[in-house]
Amino acid sequence: MKTWLFNPFKFIAGTRALLLGLGVMLITAIVCMLTKWHLDGVIDIHQGKEGSPSYLYFIEPAIDWLCLALPLYIFARSFSVSSVRFIDIAGTSALARYPMLFAVLVSMLMPHHSGDTQNFLNSLLSDPNLIMRLVLLSLLIIPLTVWTVALMYNAYSLSANLKGPKAAWSFIGSFLIAEILSKVILSQII
Repeated sequence: MKTWLFNPFKFIAGTRALLLGLGVMLITAIVCMLTKWHLDGVIDIHQGKEGSPSYLYFIEPAIDWLCLALPLYIFARSFSVSSVRFIDIAGTSALARYPMLFAVLVSMLMPHHSGDTQNFLNSLLSDPNLIMRLVLLSLLIIPLTVWTVALMYNAYSLSANLKGPKAAWSFIGSFLIAEILSKVILSQII
């Protein structure tokens, strides 16, 4: 069971992982569109403003995924002595994003604000139940985010056949590059 939760890539990789990952990303994008939550970074979830174009909800997870898959592949090719296939890196990194669906579903229960931050903060400060709800839901989202990153690392480590410091440092470098790239690309689109 633990393997299926943290390293399903031992059983599913390549094209199958890619198709499953893209399917979950599509479902996640639909839920985001219906609830107005944005995946505007590799592991970022933010409440969006009303009126965002529908296509944006589908572009965001695709850009986030590609911005991570490409540097992972480059680092894997640079550091691994094994033959590394892009389909394996792309597939497993797509599938590794599946906990983001759960994070978006939990986020749907978050208190919603209409863009007026001051009124939202005032309502939070005046309602202890609202604050408790926000804290509890945030505490649910944190493990989901950690789970996603753990899956991303395990996907990379297995697909690139890397372990130890090489795997860790090249993953961290890829992750930082991906976060910056996704923010820059998405800011240009928006």
